[in-house]
Amino acid sequence: MAKVSIAINGRKYALGCDDGEEARLERLGQQLDERLTMLANNFGQIGDLRLMVMAGITMMDELDELKGNVSEQAEQMALTVRKESEAAKASAARAERKATDTLIDTAERIEAMVERLSKLGS
Repeated sequence: MAKVSIAINGRKYALGCDDGEEARLERLGQQLDERLTMLANNFGQIGDLRLMVMAGITMMDELDELKGNVSEQAEQMALTVRKESEAAKASAARAERKATDTLIDTAERIEAMVERLSKLGS
């Protein structure tokens, strides 16, 4: 297990993480520190606990909004796929009908030719 030291709101915290996750944890810590700094600049140093709660709430709000956006996008994509699928099925059905009509027409022409040839041979 690796250890990382991150600074959040002027305080150092030693945290453990899986090997190879150090850079990610440092980046996340930096993002949290930036959020707390922004909140402290807006509201003053109202205490670590309140700043942490405000940061957590604002982050959860953003996450909730992103989840909603992802759900809307997923629904839109599913609708698009369904429409494209229906269009592809309709196109395939038209192509199948056209091929069937062509085969029937060709078969009728062959039968007519066979009939003419059999009359010539008689």
